[in-house]
Amino acid sequence: MKKKYAIITIVSVLFLMNIFQFAWNQFAYRLFTDAIPNEEVALEVGKAILVGAFGEGVLNDPIEAIYNPSKKIWVVRQSPEGGYLGSVPVVVIRQHDGKILKLYLT
Repeated sequence: MKKKYAIITIVSVLFLMNIFQFAWNQFAYRLFTDAIPNEEVALEVGKAILVGAFGEGVLNDPIEAIYNPSKKIWVVRQSPEGGYLGSVPVVVIRQHDGKILKLYLT
């Protein structure tokens, strides 16, 4: 009888360990991958946000993406020389999850 319970216990522990490992792998994947990994992706996302907020006129001048490694954010803005209606549209995007932190005109 004890042998039967020991086998059930071992199988249960192995099953729970397998579930824990799967959950950890899913968590670690999200933890260590970035939604905005490079400048190209930041530019595409930033352009989409800027056009949606301020219209197609934003694309008339060059748009640049600047990475801030200390805050792990991307700042996508129209080049300061051109400006849009006398202002420069700016969008700040978090690198890890792509969340839009700020959207404004300077």
